[in-house]
Amino acid sequence: MTPRSIRPGEMLWPLLLAVAAIGGSWLFACVTPFAAFAAVAATTERPRMALGTVALIWAANQAVGYAFLDYPHDATTLLWGLAIVASALLATAAAILVAARLGDNRRWARLGLAFVAAFAVYEIVLLIPAAATGEAANFAPVIVGELVLLNAAWLIGLAIVIEGLVRLGWPKLSRARQPA
Repeated sequence: MTPRSIRPGEMLWPLLLAVAAIGGSWLFACVTPFAAFAAVAATTERPRMALGTVALIWAANQAVGYAFLDYPHDATTLLWGLAIVASALLATAAAILVAARLGDNRRWARLGLAFVAAFAVYEIVLLIPAAATGEAANFAPVIVGELVLLNAAWLIGLAIVIEGLVRLGWPKLSRARQPA
């Protein structure tokens, strides 16, 4: 297989998702719903592009945090940033696997189950450094419950946007793209 070049039009969807994430970063002061974005990317893009999209969203989130939200410039913050990108990429990989197993026929079920997988992997992977640094209290059920609701709200909002774009004729958002 030869690498397929990305056409400029194919970057519009990932850029729209990144812009949405930037707006969310300002609105929610850095709590980016990576599980929702991972599920959406996994079900609307090719696997490599989905991973790239989530990495772009993470980079946009970090840029907003450091430039406008006064993230501390210390090793702990840098390490948490790396843990977040690792969690987000692993969550995306989990969503990709789930979406691939369900195929194209059940679009909304695929999106929902990809989200469940992404959220579980994201939180579990982040729990590892939290436990190691004594910050596991941030994973109390009430906090995780709030994060589920935030991510689910974003997922619903993004699903509405997807449906609107599909109805307007946006190419191929209605099914997972297979590798060329």
